[in-house]
Amino acid sequence: MVSETRRERQRRELVEEILSEARSLLEKGGPPAVSLRAIGRAVGMSAPSLYTYFPSLGDLFTELIVQSYHSLARHVADTLEGHADASLEERLVLGPSAYREWALANRQQFNLVFFDQICGYEAPADGPTVDAQIAVLKPIAADYATARGVTVEALAEPSEVLDDFLGWWGTFHGLVALEVNHHLDWVDPQAVFERRLRREISQLTTDTKSDRG
Repeated sequence: MVSETRRERQRRELVEEILSEARSLLEKGGPPAVSLRAIGRAVGMSAPSLYTYFPSLGDLFTELIVQSYHSLARHVADTLEGHADASLEERLVLGPSAYREWALANRQQFNLVFFDQICGYEAPADGPTVDAQIAVLKPIAADYATARGVTVEALAEPSEVLDDFLGWWGTFHGLVALEVNHHLDWVDPQAVFERRLRREISQLTTDTKSDRG
């Protein structure tokens, strides 16, 4: 493996510092708080100098979004890998539960990747954010496909089974989104999440058994 040069290491470390400060600003005040001027002030650089590392604020947001997706994907994948011997039904609980756990610990990042409308920003079509989102869903989709008795490749193209998977994702994702944004503070959101998830799993396994009939 070719080792990085001193200049490459310094650049990498500075990019990491810039992104770390941008994420800190995001956590404190949401996307409106993230600006090149504020980041430059924190890292000891002028705003124009930052263009050497990120051609625009949009490019910086794209990297923040990708990193947030990757963080969520790692958390879900690591949770499932840590329970490799769990039953399929347990894994169908573990994946969405890890998804919820990460979202509650990273509310601003969750909203950034799924909901926030950033003034003047548009994610690049077929860019890195697309692959990053797919990475989040891969382990969850794999367990869902197993439960349905199909290959995970069957979820890659428009079909009834893909529609069903998106409905499965939408159910727990929607509850997580409501909880993250404090719309379920009047109930026990964890209890609601777990009851609904287990109901969906029960329906999923029952339907699969009926299909195999």
